[in-house]
Amino acid sequence: MQVKNRFIVVFAIFIILAFNVTPSYGFTNTITVNIPSRTIYFVSQNMSKLYAIAVGKIVSTSPLGTYRIINKQVNPKWVSPWNGEVVPSGPDNPLGYRWMGFYSDYGIHGNNMPSSIGTLASSGCIRMYEADVEELFDMVSYGDIVNVVCQTIFPKTSPTGGMALFVYPDFYKKGLNTRQHIEIELQNYGIKVSDDTFRKLYKYVNVKDPLVFSEGYKVIRNNELVSSDVYRSQDGQFYMRVGDLKGYLNIDDEKIKDLKSVLVDNANYVNIDDIANLTGLKFVVDNDTNTIKMIGNIIYYDGKFLSTTNYVDYQSRDIYIPIKEFFTAAGYTVEWDPQDGVIVDGRSIKYKLYESKSYINQKDLRSLYGLDITVDSSSNKIYIKRD
Repeated sequence: MQVKNRFIVVFAIFIILAFNVTPSYGFTNTITVNIPSRTIYFVSQNMSKLYAIAVGKIVSTSPLGTYRIINKQVNPKWVSPWNGEVVPSGPDNPLGYRWMGFYSDYGIHGNNMPSSIGTLASSGCIRMYEADVEELFDMVSYGDIVNVVCQTIFPKTSPTGGMALFVYPDFYKKGLNTRQHIEIELQNYGIKVSDDTFRKLYKYVNVKDPLVFSEGYKVIRNNELVSSDVYRSQDGQFYMRVGDLKGYLNIDDEKIKDLKSVLVDNANYVNIDDIANLTGLKFVVDNDTNTIKMIGNIIYYDGKFLSTTNYVDYQSRDIYIPIKEFFTAAGYTVEWDPQDGVIVDGRSIKYKLYESKSYINQKDLRSLYGLDITVDSSSNKIYIKRD
């Protein structure tokens, strides 16, 4: 409880210092750009959302500090800093189709190179996936606060209460990831790591992205701790705690009832290979840092794990949902007709075939059935809800 209370106090202080806002009667939206994690965290009075971004390169850093949105443009022009050429809005314009300026020539904008998202790629501006920036643009107003910060260290908690310390690279060389600093944060949050483990992991500070401190193996996914409780068998197989699997994916017992589990110290564990076969997720083991990365695009329906999909484009949000899995879960009858293709409750629907399996674009799913669909590019999750 003491650690929890301290975390709340520290987090509150961080928010106050980072936002540097004078209290007012109205609520001001805030946009926090964190360079090390390459994310934007948007907070309004009614919602909050995390987005994946690209930030300034080491030789052209994004400007740290607190600013405000000073201009907004749809279909902005781009002036080349090298030859002064004016590039109109379109596919050749690196600003994409939205611009939100916050300081001098710096702004938050779209892109024409989606592969750069998640990297240090710009001349100092903040790039977003085009669909993300258009969504954010509609929620942001003139005067909204923009905080550009460098925070490398975050405590993370698994569904069963396990903890680990995520340490992102100190790209801008601010001296944030010293041995002493990390040791203090581990102590502050009650995360126990042996001296041998610390020495093994610290060799990769500012190299691994992120570097995760905890004792033993852990499973991570994007910016999240899936499990810090992983059992490794004598033959080298990895098993994840069932409680973390259920808690992270919010998967029904019915779906995992056939998974074989092993009992270790009064807790049940499931082989990660069996999890991969069941869900379509992939696991990549890094023995240098005792880290297992869970990879895949996860689809939820009414808050429950539905499936995964390999066919996503976060730039345009052309994301394809497996037809059989979704419509079966939603209570529809799905049939195949040799002439008309996929038939759902007697109606032919538009679909695409990938590896002999039929999929529907989430945009079509939304328009046909009035569903509420949220796309989260930072965690590679798609949430489908009945409206």
